[in-house]
Amino acid sequence: MNRQLTAWISSTIGGVLTGTASVSEVLYILSSFGWSIFGEVHLSDSEKMFSSLCLFFGLFSAILAITGAYVMHKGYSKVSAFTDVVSIVSALLGLFTPTAFGLDQLDVFIAGTIVGMILILTSTLIAATTPSKALRGPLLTSVEVAVVAVFSAMYAVMIVFTYQIYPVPSPTGGLLHFGDFVVFLVALLFGEKVGGLVGVVGAIVADFYFAYPRWYISIIAHGLEGIVPGLTKKRNSILQLIACGIGGFLMASSYFFVNIFIKGYPVAILSFIQDFFAQALISIAIGYPLAKIVERTLPWFQQP
Repeated sequence: MNRQLTAWISSTIGGVLTGTASVSEVLYILSSFGWSIFGEVHLSDSEKMFSSLCLFFGLFSAILAITGAYVMHKGYSKVSAFTDVVSIVSALLGLFTPTAFGLDQLDVFIAGTIVGMILILTSTLIAATTPSKALRGPLLTSVEVAVVAVFSAMYAVMIVFTYQIYPVPSPTGGLLHFGDFVVFLVALLFGEKVGGLVGVVGAIVADFYFAYPRWYISIIAHGLEGIVPGLTKKRNSILQLIACGIGGFLMASSYFFVNIFIKGYPVAILSFIQDFFAQALISIAIGYPLAKIVERTLPWFQQP
């Protein structure tokens, strides 16, 4: 077995373990509170914070580890090593989350997280000592940095604006808005890096404005919402629409998964329906045509 394949397998399995371990820990703690997936859940603010944080750290670690495995497969070993290091840090933070809230740690949670981190560390060491393809150009050009700054601000403003003009209550206490069209617009025009960053930065700024306590979930939810459509930049229209739909589905599913644990399935499914069929699809219906208009109007976007 070559080194690259070993790193790929280690990182992937390690990520699955850290993510699964965090879910098992949250299930264990919530079961001690009499939690049931099919009933409405009533948790204290502290219990909600623990559940969402523990899930976030574990799942974020898993996403980064699997991303690192993919990047390693593509030959960018140095990028893979960096991604794996951040994955390990996230898993480590998740490991200490129950202790920070004065809660017990399930043995399976401890073992799964530690073994997962060891596997990811193995991948990191292999990636760090493997020749890497050179990245072509900077991670972000000056134009892309400017676009991220401007459209992140625009995204945050649109979230605040649409919510305050048409305040629609969410069953989970979150925000229903149509500002996500900015994410789809930017992703289709500038690609996955810019789309993902605008989704993350703009959503977090808006969450801070509304003092939304579980703002960190937006990193995964709106990051994926921008990355997936961005992968289809300059591709055919059908593929772009499918990617936008998948991005919106992943955004809604991210909140749905966390809400199952902190609100219960009945409330979570109502929230998913609202997030996907209202927020995401309406945003796609606005953002996609705008992207096509900009592409046809500005010659710069018509270049291959």
